[in-house]
Amino acid sequence: MAIRRSLLSLSTAALASTLLLAPALSAEAAAPTACKGSSCTGKNPQSEGCGSGAKVIDRVQPAGGGPEVQLRNSARCSAAWARIQKANSSWRFKIQIRGGASYTADASPSYEAYTQMVGSSNAYRACVEIYDGRGGQLVLHRLALS
Repeated sequence: MAIRRSLLSLSTAALASTLLLAPALSAEAAAPTACKGSSCTGKNPQSEGCGSGAKVIDRVQPAGGGPEVQLRNSARCSAAWARIQKANSSWRFKIQIRGGASYTADASPSYEAYTQMVGSSNAYRACVEIYDGRGGQLVLHRLALS
């Protein structure tokens, strides 16, 4: 009987400590990423698990108004991408690797939008531009190369 009580007490203590420690585990540790570095290039930051914990490393808002564009970086994924606030669809933005690929996305009035990622070991920049109704570029604002 004493052994049974000891085992029950030990089991209860183990369960209690597990429940108490569970919130201490970070959400980032619980959600593994699907890519790292250059393997993230061209991939979606949300579906790859890179959006959680990402930091804004630069931002720009066009002079005279327009949506804010953020250059975001995920240390967990070693990758970067551009994100734009809700805006009418005449705004286009992109992230561009120096001497390499460029990933472009259009703004949406319904949700924040983002580009695909680039590995953060590359030199890259984010750009935002507005087009007139005929497809001509009117304004181009760039975030500095990182």
